Amino acid sequence: MKKKVLAGLVLTAALPLLAACTSGDDAAASPATVTVTSQPPAAAPNAVVATPAPSSTVAAPAPSTPIAAPVVDFPMPDMTGQVLQDAQDGLQARGLMYSVSHDALGSRHQVLDRDWKVCGQNVAAGQHVTSALEGKIDFAAVKLSETCP
Repeated sequence: MKKKVLAGLVLTAALPLLAACTSGDDAAASPATVTVTSQPPAAAPNAVVATPAPSSTVAAPAPSTPIAAPVVDFPMPDMTGQVLQDAQDGLQARGLMYSVSHDALGSRHQVLDRDWKVCGQNVAAGQHVTSALEGKIDFAAVKLSETCP
């Protein structure tokens, strides 16, 4: 008796779901068949239920004052002989964020700046550097294992 009641409950719960899943066009083309068994459904072995991580919304604080660009005003250091990455980091520490470099022996690309050394610079050591030179300081570089021309 309990099995018949359970089967009836399953059928009663399943029919509205099946009806909602089919449109009028699909129902005419392929009639739905419902099979009710007297066995309860087996539990999924080792079922893992993923729950999404809780989301949080954090509003960015409104800036009270505009952020000023760093003041660039320093004498150009002599960067020759330094690792190219260290030379670039030195300029950035002084406020000049962008410099360029080229291969002193040809037209190779410097993929890893740590593998190159500075052989020359277009701004002489001691020359006054301001933000007007942003992106205009050019280092001539060769691979660490090579000799400067």
